[in-house]
Amino acid sequence: MATAAIGTKRSYASMNGRAIDSLRPQKQLHAPSSSPSRTSSPSQPGGQPSQPTSANGIYSPSAGNRSRLLPRVFDPDASLIIVGARGTGKSSLGVIAASTLQRRLVETDFIFRHMTGQSTTAYRKAFGSAQYQQKALEVLESILENHSTHCVIVCGLLSLSKEAQVTLARYATTHPIVHVVRDIESIQAYLGLDQSRVLDMVHSAEKLFRTCSNLEFFNISNDHGDLLQDPDALADSTGMPRHSTPHLTLKKAERCFLKFLALATSIQNSPAIGKVFPLSQVAVESRHYTYAMRLSTRQLENSKIDAEKLEEGVDAFEVKVDGDVASITAVSKAIAELRKRTIVPIIYHVPWNHLSGEDILQRSRYIDLVGHGLRLASEYVTLNLILADEDLTALLASKGKAKMIAHFYSDDPATQDWSHPTWIDAYRRAQRLGFDIVRLCWPAQRMEDNFQIQAFRSRIADLPGPHLPLIAYNTGPLGRTSACFNPILQPVTHKEFIDVSGEPHRPEISAIDATKALFSSFVFEPLNFYILGASSSYSLSPAMHNAAYTVCGMSHKYKTFQTSDLNELRTLINDPQFGGCSISLPFKLEVMNLMHNISSHAKAIGAINTVIALRESETGSISPENVEFFKARNRAGPVKSLYGENTDWIGIRACVRRGLSPANAVSPKTTMLVIGAGGMARAAIYAVLQLGVRNIVVYNRTKVNAEKLVAHYQGLFEDKMKGRPSPLGISMRNDTQLQFHCLSSTDEQWPEGFSQPTIVVSCIPTHRIGDVPSPEFVLPEHWLQSPTGGVVMEVAYRNIRTPLLEQIRSKAAQGWVTMDGLDLLPEQAFAQFELFTGRRAPRRLMRAEVLKGYRDEHGRPDPELIERRLAQINDQDP
Repeated sequence: MATAAIGTKRSYASMNGRAIDSLRPQKQLHAPSSSPSRTSSPSQPGGQPSQPTSANGIYSPSAGNRSRLLPRVFDPDASLIIVGARGTGKSSLGVIAASTLQRRLVETDFIFRHMTGQSTTAYRKAFGSAQYQQKALEVLESILENHSTHCVIVCGLLSLSKEAQVTLARYATTHPIVHVVRDIESIQAYLGLDQSRVLDMVHSAEKLFRTCSNLEFFNISNDHGDLLQDPDALADSTGMPRHSTPHLTLKKAERCFLKFLALATSIQNSPAIGKVFPLSQVAVESRHYTYAMRLSTRQLENSKIDAEKLEEGVDAFEVKVDGDVASITAVSKAIAELRKRTIVPIIYHVPWNHLSGEDILQRSRYIDLVGHGLRLASEYVTLNLILADEDLTALLASKGKAKMIAHFYSDDPATQDWSHPTWIDAYRRAQRLGFDIVRLCWPAQRMEDNFQIQAFRSRIADLPGPHLPLIAYNTGPLGRTSACFNPILQPVTHKEFIDVSGEPHRPEISAIDATKALFSSFVFEPLNFYILGASSSYSLSPAMHNAAYTVCGMSHKYKTFQTSDLNELRTLINDPQFGGCSISLPFKLEVMNLMHNISSHAKAIGAINTVIALRESETGSISPENVEFFKARNRAGPVKSLYGENTDWIGIRACVRRGLSPANAVSPKTTMLVIGAGGMARAAIYAVLQLGVRNIVVYNRTKVNAEKLVAHYQGLFEDKMKGRPSPLGISMRNDTQLQFHCLSSTDEQWPEGFSQPTIVVSCIPTHRIGDVPSPEFVLPEHWLQSPTGGVVMEVAYRNIRTPLLEQIRSKAAQGWVTMDGLDLLPEQAFAQFELFTGRRAPRRLMRAEVLKGYRDEHGRPDPELIERRLAQINDQDP
């Protein structure tokens, strides 16, 4: 029986059979020409040289080709299987996935011991490798057959026979099988083995598992693992508790893995991985004037690359896989590092290498690399139309949830005219094959080339449908005009790279330059935004929003408008440059009466904190779920209607998610305590309902107000359960129950039937209001008995050294994490920025502006605390 041992030493030569890792870098192949040495044109796939292929028609010098083209469309209930070498962290990821997705965790090692009475190591030692292989196969087949749905299966078997590999590969046609990889240094540190032995083990495991899995996740090592071992690391040099705790050391891995699963699978029962920010509801290719920041894998290997800085003003990252990439594991790491630090989608692009059509390895290498991009759950993947139909069809069939971009570039002088039939033919071929998007480009030779594109777009619009989103532009310095006005996913660079990249077809403009060009040419127009409230003069919002507009190349202004009369809003509306406003106290309820359209979120909460000016008819069904909403942003003119939204809940949800450790992942028993019963308390309850929390305790000194709050949500919940119209946008199951309890005194015992809270949100003032002093509130100890700690959030930010926050900071070693209004303000503003501008917010910049502008209720800064938080700003989730 042929076997491959995982964790045993093999020579490097015996496993270095992956052609993708060993080929030399090649030159760039551009457009096909009439030369016999070139391949056929994108519209004429014939003429390909005879190639050896596998049974499915794909060039296959290595088994990796076949595995990367396994299907990637799965039933939402299909069990998830996790495989990988020892030390990659697959067991921890399995626990995270099972806990968050509320699935059963099945570990092969445990089942093996249960079925045989021995561990895998002891069994193999007692009965020999051959008998162990047979028993391991029986165990594996039993697990896969009996746990095919609603499970997370962690495969930790020491070795897999050829038969077991075939079994897994067959299972991969209907189930997601995730191959987990990790950097060698971390694996070596975990196993404590010699480096050469670890290298042999890891390379052998990677080769094996890539033949029987359909997805790949690079598990990035935590930079702060020492916190788990050193209690003194909980405090900084000043003795102040760190903003994060050791209980959050797995948080980044949790966020990255859950995001990966959301991209790769159709699992629907996890509110924790839902999309809540406005732009996440609309496909990037559906919006107008979007940009893709292009980076190479070589650039991403540079630790000095500041991905969050490069993300400012862009809508996607395009990762160009270099021809001399060291290994496909290096590609996996590059994608994982970028995904960890950003929120925008990734376009995975493999340039076609300049070789003769007879070179089999070139085609195989290209298909291998593209297939690997699909394994990584890239949101978008380009495919070069120079390939034959059979190649393209096979890759398209294995795309899973990725959107495929038909890419064609030509520098053939005969085709360098947008009226040449090559371009229409390329578009039609992409239509016929079932692509999602088309990208066509060629180097401009004169300025007039840029103006031909509009006529070409008109000819495309006249073609029979379905019409695919079209990316069309000219490259080179003379093509910059077309790049500015290409409306969809224009490749851009950063100003630091424009003159130094040295790439022959590199982007020539930055996103900021392109956006400024749109304002200069009156495609976009400057707008005025406001913070409107009775005491808005101290607001940090103007500095935060204005800094964001500037860094994104926008000409908008955000101003303070303090008033005691909400009717003053009518004055702002009469300004043709009015874009919208943030609403602060005391107008969040009253302003609802002035809206023409209100989001379902705001209706459910019963409050509005964001107003957007609409320049369309009141009767239209305009909302952020409609792409036309975002296409109408950045335009001045008479205001025809107002749209009301609430983003407070989005900010609270984000802060709670960030503060919850994997040990406190939301489960059916999770309990939330909300302090207060006003508008922010309503938003807080709505936020945790969206996370799946169904047990809520409300503390308010005036019990009748707490009961009104509870009655509001119980009514919405009942309507939802009975199928009546309800704005409560949460998923429901037949067994779903919503429990509330009201408390009016801190002397009361924690209610029976409710677990100790792991989520606490305080929505009461933290500073003096008129003659009313600050409440100086702290939680009674008998309400803080969660054995795994939790997250405590205070929504106000006039005072961030409150008794409550100091109380919880002293409990950091017990797993308690604090969040405050300086965390909340930018989180809710990210959503406002998207609604105002139709662009992703520059998150780190906005967080930094809030911290730098902070003053307490007496106008005093807090340099000690703020400097520490600024120093840790790169550790926050993007």
